[in-house]
Amino acid sequence: MNIRLSILLVVVLIIFGGTFLVLRFTDSNERAETSPWLYRINEGDIVGLEIVYQGEEISYYRSPASRIWYIKGSSGDPDIPVFQERWGGTPLLLSGPKVTRPLSDGIEDPASFGLEPPETAVKVLDRYGNEVAFHLGIPTPDNQNQYARLVGDDTLFTVPIEWASVVNRLANDPPVGRLYQIDPRSALVVQFFRGDDITRYAMEDGTGRWFLEGEEGEEPKLLDQIAWAESLQMMSNPRLDQILASDIDDPKLYGLDPPNTAVVIVRQGGERAIEWYIGDLTPDGRSRYVSVNLGSLLSEDTNLYAVLNSRLDPIIALATDPVLATP
Repeated sequence: MNIRLSILLVVVLIIFGGTFLVLRFTDSNERAETSPWLYRINEGDIVGLEIVYQGEEISYYRSPASRIWYIKGSSGDPDIPVFQERWGGTPLLLSGPKVTRPLSDGIEDPASFGLEPPETAVKVLDRYGNEVAFHLGIPTPDNQNQYARLVGDDTLFTVPIEWASVVNRLANDPPVGRLYQIDPRSALVVQFFRGDDITRYAMEDGTGRWFLEGEEGEEPKLLDQIAWAESLQMMSNPRLDQILASDIDDPKLYGLDPPNTAVVIVRQGGERAIEWYIGDLTPDGRSRYVSVNLGSLLSEDTNLYAVLNSRLDPIIALATDPVLATP
């Protein structure tokens, strides 16, 4: 009886010990395969971003009390709000990038990895005055990753090239503020309303040609297709220059109710129509007040914008001076 009990206890111990070793070995492997973080910073605390990409500098910032991000203007130019549709998850992206793997504890020749000087130098700043600085180098030979290092740390890392490309794009293709952005090929009808006057442009089914529609009984007039394509491109992602307020207290104060000019773009495929309104001149006379109606309560835009006259004048002109084809 004692012998059987002893044998049973030994078997139990062997099973227990084996299970423990397997679990520990598996856990160890999982940890080894887990990519470390290049750094960690709280997304909500990020208030600044400075990038130097191939010698070109750009800075982004926001007030700690605001969610609106701006691109710092250069040479006395005004600061530019970012286009939220493109900016989106950028702070989250920069809050804690994972590295593909650490390659070495030291870097004997940083220049061979594009790290001296770096292809991209980045500083991420938080509301408490802390900053994280890192450098990105050239792509790895397989073009799947990019070399990276933290400033003040000699470890050589690689990071996914997709992540590095997004960071670089913030410098070479910044998300400057737009009132909205659509595919110009989706437009079917563009209408301008100025007081009682209506100007209506429409695309002809089957041909894709655009015409100016006339009064009842009048034949539509063919547009200069190249000039109209440029105009349509301009209206598909119009720039904004300032966000003056997050809520319009009284549209009448800004010439927006009724607007001096209303632009309506009807789109195909069930896409919502875009409406935006151009109001009075701002006090400095350089811009006009603008508001946008995206046609959906889920994407309601209550901001009051300012857009430079130099951007608006060519669009307003389409209401009174159509780009007709030469006979």
